[in-house]
Amino acid sequence: MTRPRAEGANLVSDEPCTPITERLLELAVEHRPEVSVVHAAGEIDLCTAPRLAETLAGQPGPVVLDLSRVGFLSAAGVQVVLDVCARGCQLCLVAPRGTQVCRVLDLTGVTAVVSRFEELADALGA
Repeated sequence: MTRPRAEGANLVSDEPCTPITERLLELAVEHRPEVSVVHAAGEIDLCTAPRLAETLAGQPGPVVLDLSRVGFLSAAGVQVVLDVCARGCQLCLVAPRGTQVCRVLDLTGVTAVVSRFEELADALGA
């Protein structure tokens, strides 16, 4: 099965969704009164980034993207974050300092345009 494209997303993958790619990235959405929290765990790469884009596109209001359990973030994942922000979504990120994900976010300049927090509690308090 090929995943549908997220409306307005620039990142598109026509790669079929297989059980192994489903396991590479786990996504869970927690709806709180004033914000949606998207918890990600695993790897965000060319195969899994479209699932993240779809999940983020479907959230109403402000979103906290918790990347604390993500071990790998490729340019495709960075593009998803930038596309979400370009569509006007209020987005902040949780990515602990010293992780590969935090390093990628810093090196690509994402943290210059999107707020990054060390802990989920800090992001929720902002």
